[in-house]
Amino acid sequence: MAKTNKFHVKEIKDEVNYTVEEERKDRSPIYWFLKRNIWLIYGIVMFISIIISTITIYAVSKNIKGSTKVEYSDNGVTVTFDEGNNSILNGTPITESYASKLFDGTLANDLNKGVVIRIKETTFELGTIVYYSDKTVLIKYSNGNYVKVKALNNDYGVMDDGTIKSGADSKNVLFEYKNNEDLKIKLLYLSDGTVEITKDNLTILLRNEDLTSTKENFITNLSGVSVPISNNNDSIIFSDGKSIKEGNYIIVDGVKHYSVKEENIHDNIKIIYYDNGYAEVIHDDIDILVEKSEHIKYDDNIFEIVDGNKEINIKDFIDIKNIELDNKNNADINYIVVLEETANYAKHNVSRRLPNEYIDFRLTVKDNNTEGTLNNNIKDSKDYEGLELKTNTYLLYSGKLSSLEKTDVKVGLWISYKNITNEYMNSAFIGTLKVYVR
Repeated sequence: MAKTNKFHVKEIKDEVNYTVEEERKDRSPIYWFLKRNIWLIYGIVMFISIIISTITIYAVSKNIKGSTKVEYSDNGVTVTFDEGNNSILNGTPITESYASKLFDGTLANDLNKGVVIRIKETTFELGTIVYYSDKTVLIKYSNGNYVKVKALNNDYGVMDDGTIKSGADSKNVLFEYKNNEDLKIKLLYLSDGTVEITKDNLTILLRNEDLTSTKENFITNLSGVSVPISNNNDSIIFSDGKSIKEGNYIIVDGVKHYSVKEENIHDNIKIIYYDNGYAEVIHDDIDILVEKSEHIKYDDNIFEIVDGNKEINIKDFIDIKNIELDNKNNADINYIVVLEETANYAKHNVSRRLPNEYIDFRLTVKDNNTEGTLNNNIKDSKDYEGLELKTNTYLLYSGKLSSLEKTDVKVGLWISYKNITNEYMNSAFIGTLKVYVR
C-alpha cells in the first residue's frame, strides 16, 4: 500500500506514551473491525467448530452403540438381522388380512383408520345404498357387485336413484363375511381394507381392520368403539365387556359415570360426554359407546371417530424382521429359520406365557410366501438332533442356498385374534429368531 506521509494520533495511553500511526487509504468500518479483532474471531470460530465436532462424534457414537443389528456366521453363511433377532409378542391381536396389509406395507396411516356411522340407507331398482357420516357411500348391487364412492365436494357422490355423480371417485370392491357368531355381529370385510360392522339395525364402518372380535368381546382398537349386544329392562350392555348404560349414567368396570355435556350436531347426531372420558353417539338406531371421546371429530359436513395425530406403530401389532443370508461356500447349503422360545420369562418381567398356538407368522423368501401358526416344535425331533436345541424351537421355514448366493428373508409374527380370549390379555410370548445351516 502506498505511503501517504500523513500521520494521526492513534492512541493516548497515558501522559507520557503516545502512539502515532501513518494514515492509510480509507477502509470500511467492517474492515477495521475484522483487522483489529482477527484473533478473537478466529478463537470464536475454533470454539464453535470444536463444539459441533463433539456433538457430531457423540451422536454417531450413540447411534453405533444403540444399533440393534445382529450378524453372525454359521458354516460359511453370514446371517444378518437388520433390527435384532429378539421377538416379544404382547401386542394387540389382529386378523390375518390386517397382518398381511401391515406386512406388505400397504396400510396407509392417515386415511385407513377411524370409525364413521351410517347416516341413512336407501334401496333403488338395482340394490341398496349406504350413506356414511364422512360422505362416503357403499353401493350394494343385487347382482353381487359392490362399489365404494368417495365424497365429492363435501357431499355424497351418489344420488338416491343410484346414479354416481360426475367427478366422483368410485371403484369396485370385493367382499367377504367373517361374522362374530357368538355376539351376532356381522363383519363385512371389503377389499379396500374397510370393515362394515352391523349389529341388528346398527351399522358403522371401520376404515381399517384394527379391531378385536372374540367370543366375549368386540371393540375397535384405536378409539375403543363398542356396540350394544343386549338391551334388558332399560339396561344396554356394550360389547367391550365392561360397560353398561342405565338411565342417565354409564357403568364401567362397576363404577358409575354421569354425563357432563350433550351436543346435537348435523344429521340428527347426538353426542353425550361422560365424566370418565367416554362418549355415547346416538343416531336413529345407532347407539355406540366411544372409550376415547377426544377422538370424536366433526364439522358442518363430516362426523368421524379418529385420532388425527396418531400414527400406527406397527410393532404394536406385528413384529417384522428382515434377514440377509450370504452363502460364501462354493457348494449348495440347506438352512432353516426357527423361533427359539426363551427359557426364562421372569428375566423379561413377564409373569404369564402366551401359548404359542395363538401366534401366527408369515415368511417371504424369493417372492414365495409361507404362512402358518407357531406349532411345529422341533426341539425333540430326531431330524434335528445335531442342533442341540435346549428350549422350545418352532420351525418357520426350510430352504436351500446355491453356492455364493445371497437372499433376503422377511418374517412377520403376530397374535391372532381368531381364537384368543381375554384370559391371555396380559401375557406375552418371547423368543429369538435364528437361522441354522446344515
